[in-house]
Amino acid sequence: MAGSMEAVAMDCEMVGLGPSQQSGLARCSLVDAQGSVLYDKFIRPEGEITNYRTQVSGITPQHMERATPFTVARMEVLQLLRGKLVVGHDLKHDFEALKEDMNKYSIYDTATDRLLWRAANLQGCKRVSLRVLSERLLRKSIQCQHSPCLLSSLRAGHRWMGPSLRDAERE
Repeated sequence: MAGSMEAVAMDCEMVGLGPSQQSGLARCSLVDAQGSVLYDKFIRPEGEITNYRTQVSGITPQHMERATPFTVARMEVLQLLRGKLVVGHDLKHDFEALKEDMNKYSIYDTATDRLLWRAANLQGCKRVSLRVLSERLLRKSIQCQHSPCLLSSLRAGHRWMGPSLRDAERE
């Protein structure tokens, strides 16, 4: 089955909503296995934004001025993911923000791939960030002035669609 599936890398950024700072989707980016951008939009989450988490998310109030409403963006993203192998890092958070059950999808999550961690000489760690994996395995920084560069992250992640995933696709 994996042999016929196209791979799509996904990364999402969240903001804090309401007094409890519950995560709400504020940006979603998708790239294909060649690194071409399939989707990259700012998304207006449902609820009041009380923390933009700019240091981590890179999201500012200006990004929300023309952002796509959540319900519209959710449908657009899920349509692009349908029938694809979804590649990403700690995807449970992205799917939670999309309000979607990730068990409906074929997933490759770099946050849980212990072979990838071993290749990066990180097997003793309890948790590994995409930034560290990228620096160790690709010798590439994916941080841009204290805020994430989603497309750089995704293009780094799509490189892991390389040998191990391509071999799985041929089986």
